[in-house]
Amino acid sequence: MGIQFEKVGFAYRDFKKSYEALKDITMHVAEEGEFIAIVGHTGSGKSTLVQHMNALLLPTTGTLNVFGQTLPPKKKEKINHLRQKVGLVFQFPEYQLFEETIIKDIMFGPKNFKINDVKARENSEYAAKIVGISEDLYEQSPFRISGGQMRRVAVAGILAMQPKILVLDEPTRGLDPKGKKDLMQVFIDLHHRENKSIILISHDMDIVSKYAKRVIVLDKGSIVFDGKKEDLFTHPNFSSFHLELPTSLKILKHLEKTLGIPYEPKYDYDSLLTYLKEVKR
Repeated sequence: MGIQFEKVGFAYRDFKKSYEALKDITMHVAEEGEFIAIVGHTGSGKSTLVQHMNALLLPTTGTLNVFGQTLPPKKKEKINHLRQKVGLVFQFPEYQLFEETIIKDIMFGPKNFKINDVKARENSEYAAKIVGISEDLYEQSPFRISGGQMRRVAVAGILAMQPKILVLDEPTRGLDPKGKKDLMQVFIDLHHRENKSIILISHDMDIVSKYAKRVIVLDKGSIVFDGKKEDLFTHPNFSSFHLELPTSLKILKHLEKTLGIPYEPKYDYDSLLTYLKEVKR
């Protein structure tokens, strides 16, 4: 069933004026198997869009269906359960850690949804294992580990609620190259092992090109592209999207222009190196 937007609009309002952040959004996210990147320049509506997916924000116009729940809801309808089905990891989630031990912090989410202590502990240990937090760290303070580990703890806290869809807002921002690679490997392994749908907002087009199957481009609150990444990077109007090409494609275009090496799209460094070795032979 997943998530279905139908002509959704959203406006932020204050006492004097309103700002239309989303306009006529129609799109569908499948319950399983998706790996979607949402891209666009700052202010295009990316974070506003994903906050609708678990009902942190509700449509001003149009309708949204999240796992059978229609939004905006009718009066007295409870929607809090949607935040368990669609897990949202905010930018710099480590800033939201607050418990005295790592395992207690991971357990907070499940317990908040009335999962009993035994099951919450079981879910949390499983989530910790997924993100690479070893058992010997469980009783340590989350504030006495590295920044990369803190982010893993925060992500584990969302995974421990066992969401059907995982939404990530700039998950690698602020991490060094190894930290980025390691954390993205956590998500891609989860996607492959459980067929879980994953949605990530990212400004890093190298990450988008390597991992995403589908890309949604937002501009001024509207969807201007929704399709395969291969179709995005060869789109005749790509320049109008105000996006950077991934580094691998930039290199290939440069090599074609300067050395005459045939341009053949490769979406990550490993594929690029393999191709260049084949060409050299």
